Amino acid sequence: MKALALAPQSTVHSLSQPRLQAAAQAPGPPQTRPNQAEQWHEHSQSLSFEEAAALVRGAHAADGVREEVEVPDLRDWVFGARGGEMTLEARRGGEGSMRGPLPLRDLAFTQLCQRIGAPAGFIRELPEALQLTNMNWRLQVEERSARLRLSNGEVRGVLGESYSAFDDDSVLEAVGEALDRAGLLREVRARATAVGTHTILRLTLPTESVAIKVRDVIEYGLDVGNSELGVRSVQLIPVTYRLLCKNGMRGRYAQAAMRLRHVGESERLHERLLDAIPRALEAARADIALWTRAASALVTSALAELQGLRTLGLRRGEQDAVGRQLLAAAEAGGANVAGDDLEEALRVPTTLYDVANAITATARERGDVAKRLALEEVGYRYLARAVG
Repeated sequence: MKALALAPQSTVHSLSQPRLQAAAQAPGPPQTRPNQAEQWHEHSQSLSFEEAAALVRGAHAADGVREEVEVPDLRDWVFGARGGEMTLEARRGGEGSMRGPLPLRDLAFTQLCQRIGAPAGFIRELPEALQLTNMNWRLQVEERSARLRLSNGEVRGVLGESYSAFDDDSVLEAVGEALDRAGLLREVRARATAVGTHTILRLTLPTESVAIKVRDVIEYGLDVGNSELGVRSVQLIPVTYRLLCKNGMRGRYAQAAMRLRHVGESERLHERLLDAIPRALEAARADIALWTRAASALVTSALAELQGLRTLGLRRGEQDAVGRQLLAAAEAGGANVAGDDLEEALRVPTTLYDVANAITATARERGDVAKRLALEEVGYRYLARAVG
């Protein structure tokens, strides 16, 4: 494999034994600063679209003043370390040199490494001297432009020249306008919001909810997703939302799901949303029928059904977690679940409805937003495969 990330071997091998010993005794490798805090807010009382949008904007404001620096050539910048932290700084006399060293957040460092062809995981473990040697060598290899996205004087993202900044403000404004034109702005309610390196607004239409069982109501709607840092495209994903336990299910792979990459003119965002929002809501409404059919679809062995989840990418530990959720729901419903052996306890009949809910309940327990959403998408794929 072609070694792109390391400086020429002569540079590394020229270190004498005393210098190697000194490096071994030196402080640990310089570190990155943390990304904007990742938070998932499940609202006990639903919010209006405007209230949810204000929460997102407030979280961004708390993260610090946003700025952007265009870098025509990364060769004019230097990777450094100050106070045990990684930094990026324009060379003296160059454009941006008056700013001084800019601390790098975790995602920004990873993106910088991707931009210059350096292995981020390997570089993180190196002593300071070797970090600087290798990163600055890669910065000088060839001309590369970049767009630095700053917050509170820290580099939060390093993006390419083709990146179009569909920031949350513009996305939320465009979604609000599209909802208003569809006559839905006052009807939708925000059930959850997420902020961090990516943003999610979970919107539903309570006026069109359906009771699948007694006191078991499901709403449909959509997830509005975006990332200002290249982590995800602008997305509209059909969702269903179970009020009883606040479980969500995302139809990311549904035909009506919209994904718009951060390239090109921002005007097309408004155009796409006008068509995409009604289509996503129509698909989500149709997904209610999946839940209805699943409620009466019996399976003879919950264990066999859970083992089949490996074909959807779930590992053994995740299958067990779904199984525990399934048993907990059964106990809450009055079933007598005996024994400590999980596999033995799951050798019982169940319904596709209960299995799908156990998947989405497991997703709800995930602290990481991306993992939560991925498992909610597994729930959709399972249900669509079983009764679609």
